[in-house]
Amino acid sequence: MRIGRAVLGGLGGAMTMSVLAAGLRAVGVPFHLELVLGSLVGPAPGTAAFALGLAIHLGVGTLFGLAYGYLFERVWAHGGALTGVLIGVIHAAFFGVFIGITPQFHPHIPERLLDPGPYFSNTGIVGTIAFFLIHLLYGAIVGGVYGHVPAEREWSPLAFARIDRATRAR
Repeated sequence: MRIGRAVLGGLGGAMTMSVLAAGLRAVGVPFHLELVLGSLVGPAPGTAAFALGLAIHLGVGTLFGLAYGYLFERVWAHGGALTGVLIGVIHAAFFGVFIGITPQFHPHIPERLLDPGPYFSNTGIVGTIAFFLIHLLYGAIVGGVYGHVPAEREWSPLAFARIDRATRAR
């Protein structure tokens, strides 16, 4: 497994997700992923909780990058952006259910923070669509950074022969 690429892809994907979440908040969609994460482990919603949540999000995103790398190498025997998108669909499906049960254990939902609902459904249709799209984008980033895996050469030698010829021609 290419750990460096998995870490870089996971961190880059998580940073992209946070930037897009900030954009959603800027246009009025209450997509407070970092605030939910940060206030879950202690501080009341605010700047400190947001900073902690951002750090948690980037750390978890990095760990998920490693998980994606493992899946590319050991489960799918295929990497790249499109495979990352497919894993992102599964990632979003499972995580969306988890977000839906957050009020059962989060100390500040719903008293001080909006219950995001399953798949961020309580933030409106834009929030739900954005939830899925940012996870798909995360997968594409991780897969794109990680690249294709050596096992692909075994089951698709003709495709890789074309890729190798194209690369040498440049």
